[in-house]
Amino acid sequence: MKEFGITPKQAKFLRFLANFIDQNGYTPSYEEMKQVLNYKSKSRIHAFVHSLKNRGYLRLIPYLKRSIMITPKGRKISITRVPGK
Repeated sequence: MKEFGITPKQAKFLRFLANFIDQNGYTPSYEEMKQVLNYKSKSRIHAFVHSLKNRGYLRLIPYLKRSIMITPKGRKISITRVPGK
């Protein structure tokens, strides 16, 4: 079920990202995200990041590493519990 226009998996990814940034003060690398979330490839992370960016939940700063920023719209999702997850 989509809530806020994103899937539960995207919401879980967004919550993970927000928690990591809040705890560490910087964005995790794609490799770190892949390992923590148990994905087999970084292309899955890339797909989540760009999908959420296109929907206005994330912002990327071009040409910088660890440059993912969560927008105010994304912050609302990251603190909301998604039903069933």
